[in-house]
Amino acid sequence: MREPESTGLDDLLARARAGDREAESVLFDKLHARVLAVAEKKVWDREAAHDVAQETLRTAFEKYRSADLSRGLFPWLFTILHHKIGNYLKRRRVEHSHTERLPVEPERLVHEGTESMAAVELLASLEGALRRLSPECRKVFGLLLAGAERSDIRAAFGGEPMGTVDSRISRCRSKLMLFLESNSGRTEPP
Repeated sequence: MREPESTGLDDLLARARAGDREAESVLFDKLHARVLAVAEKKVWDREAAHDVAQETLRTAFEKYRSADLSRGLFPWLFTILHHKIGNYLKRRRVEHSHTERLPVEPERLVHEGTESMAAVELLASLEGALRRLSPECRKVFGLLLAGAERSDIRAAFGGEPMGTVDSRISRCRSKLMLFLESNSGRTEPP
């Protein structure tokens, strides 16, 4: 009968922390597969997911020998991954113009003291949805999220009638909601 995987990982971890290079290599190969799988589900850009996974494993490798693993290896490792994903999303947000990003820091979505991957997923879903909307809707949401009033939106669209502005906002909101509802539970972009 096969030994439970957690026992095997616990043994590898103990041997690796004691200086066994072969155990360390096998341990980090196994961890790489898990970290990469989670990163690919959370970060829709495959190349970026690989980078995030690599950064996570580099940090884990540098610190695992002396880290407090009383709660277990995976909670510790996935906390590192959570922070790396948050850093990636923050960097991406800074790189995009205000019309193609959410001006909300991932840290503000996570309750103080709580490490919630759900917040990171929500931010990624919203960013993905906004990227897939028309340039017109991205412009509307960029203005709204920046605190623009209806009159500001009207001016941004050439002074069109206020009823048209309201219709435009409503249509874009509906498109965003429809996209989010139709893609809830998806782990990859359409």
